[in-house]
Amino acid sequence: MIGNLNGYVPEVIDFVLDDVVKEKFSEISTLDFSKIKGQESKLKSVDDIIKFVAENFTATFPENETVMRKLDGFEINNIREEYCLLQENEVPIRKQHLEETLEEIKNMKKKAEQAYDSILAEVAKYAAQVKEGTQEMRLKSTETFCIALAGYYLFFTWDKHQKAFVLAKAFKIPKGGVKELWATEDKNRQRVKELFGVEFPETEKPNEKNADGEKPEGDDDLPFADENELDDGDDDDLPDGYPEK
Repeated sequence: MIGNLNGYVPEVIDFVLDDVVKEKFSEISTLDFSKIKGQESKLKSVDDIIKFVAENFTATFPENETVMRKLDGFEINNIREEYCLLQENEVPIRKQHLEETLEEIKNMKKKAEQAYDSILAEVAKYAAQVKEGTQEMRLKSTETFCIALAGYYLFFTWDKHQKAFVLAKAFKIPKGGVKELWATEDKNRQRVKELFGVEFPETEKPNEKNADGEKPEGDDDLPFADENELDDGDDDDLPDGYPEK
């Protein structure tokens, strides 16, 4: 185990040197100062030798210098045991954690992309709305009426700024209308002329029966009240600004 190597130093240290260096300095790769003549009895300790070197050489004495050495058998066995245990116990756990993290990142990425796409879509929607220059508006049923006139359904709604009913929507009356519808249109055309002085040409009316001799469909699909409901003779129930009869 790696804990067995705390403070451990091999008895025999084999430093890592380049082959060129080994060959060039092979004769002085080991300096035995105890064999220097006249110093046999004086140079017994490391301190004695360091002092001797300082006196006889131009040398520096570096602090905390690092070198490379080779591992011995004890170190190799303990390190091998350590990584085998890590491989067996820790690697599967870390792998699972990595996979879970990647999946979480994938989900986060997906949510972030969705949020990004959502804001782009919102920006595009508003940009298109600005470019179009229109917006859908729901009319108040209490301030809106529809009449048939000149072949169209006309929707008028109250405009508080103008204090009048203004045309807000119009579309052509589908073919196949019944005579009651066209009678209503005739009445509306006459009333517009009488009340507002605007005259519309009489709309050409379709035949009451189709090619099969049957009554056209859509008799009961009017988008507005019938003639009796439109003209009940009670002007007091009309909104402010509506033209009196």
